[in-house]
Amino acid sequence: MKTTIMSLALAAFSLAGFAQTNKSGLTDDLVPGKDKALANYLPMDNGTYLYKLYVMPVAEVEQQLLAYRKAMEPEIAKQKTPALQTLARKDVDYHAKVAMSWFVSLYGMDSLGMAELEKVVTTKKGDTNFIALITKAQEKAFVKSLPQEERKALMEKVYENPDLDNEALFKRSAAYRNWMGDYITYLRNRKYMQDTTLGYAGMPIVKLKVVKAEIPAGFVQDQLNYQYTTEILKMVKDSAAKENAYNNFMSSSKNAAHKKEIEAIYANYKMMTGNGPSPEFVYVDVSGKTVPLKSLRGKYVYIDVWATWCAPCKAEIPFLQKVEHDYEGKNIHFVSLSVDKKDDKAKWSSYVKDNQLGGIQLMADKDFNSEFIKKFNINSIPRFILIDPKGKIVDGDAKRPSDPELRTQFDRLLM
Repeated sequence: MKTTIMSLALAAFSLAGFAQTNKSGLTDDLVPGKDKALANYLPMDNGTYLYKLYVMPVAEVEQQLLAYRKAMEPEIAKQKTPALQTLARKDVDYHAKVAMSWFVSLYGMDSLGMAELEKVVTTKKGDTNFIALITKAQEKAFVKSLPQEERKALMEKVYENPDLDNEALFKRSAAYRNWMGDYITYLRNRKYMQDTTLGYAGMPIVKLKVVKAEIPAGFVQDQLNYQYTTEILKMVKDSAAKENAYNNFMSSSKNAAHKKEIEAIYANYKMMTGNGPSPEFVYVDVSGKTVPLKSLRGKYVYIDVWATWCAPCKAEIPFLQKVEHDYEGKNIHFVSLSVDKKDDKAKWSSYVKDNQLGGIQLMADKDFNSEFIKKFNINSIPRFILIDPKGKIVDGDAKRPSDPELRTQFDRLLM
């Protein structure tokens, strides 16, 4: 339970995993403006729940969500047919269920406590007493707790009488799709947790098992098979698991578009492990200078893919700075490549300058949709890449600066 809460807590201020999946054909057009309407009932800002939500009394949150559902009836009535009204009502209902799920999962979370937790995560990694520090900070991050039985009862309400094969709703409701993802995680944590030998890193494999066991065959199952196969190919490190997921998907899927995308993702994976030429980029550094990857040939290139909003990324920075210092003058370039959004360019620039970050500081042109990022199948950061002096890939998923094995590898390559 502590691991689950910790992961959810960190997710509140850091997107440690950012799924890049094809949303072609999927919309969210049944009841426009749901987030704006929900903000009249729950503490929200620009579609994001505020910390004050997580310390509200349970009965008040239930009452507010009921009021929200009733208030949306006039919007639902605007649909032209009874069938569309039914879909719209379900869309609103699942929107409220997702809000309740987050409220229960992060109940008692405190903004000051979370700030301290992030500080520990980003500045104390590597300390001999890190586990004790993180445990203490985690305890302070939650000022209230729900009795286990009450938590269980609330989550059972969120997932009672599940509608698991509603193709029309899946196509048109982001709330339903989000609820479905939460439900699969809910089942993973309760019925299928023992089904992986790869620990937390193997969770997409377990989710795929949940889908095949719990979701009826059809459109929804096909979409989820595609989503979790993508996650396995991009995130799971075990090569046998990747091969198995790829072969199973290609032999069972009838969706030509999905198969084409999976083939491309698989080809990227093979490229990263085959010592082939690295994809190229031309990005602008923090001073405005254009830097092509080709211009760094002649030396090894160690690339840190990160973002200013990513706490685990920032936790690696002190280790990276130490590595940069210790290997100064060696035959290696250190590149930090930000996937912050373009709108946050000033925030990125300020962070780099205020923290006196070294190496070559670059910003990708289209965050996670940048071609270089997609070629390396990156949907979770921090991520590290090592390229040799001739521009060939040494490791498309290299060791982190905090991992002592990185120095062992550097010493071998740079001797």
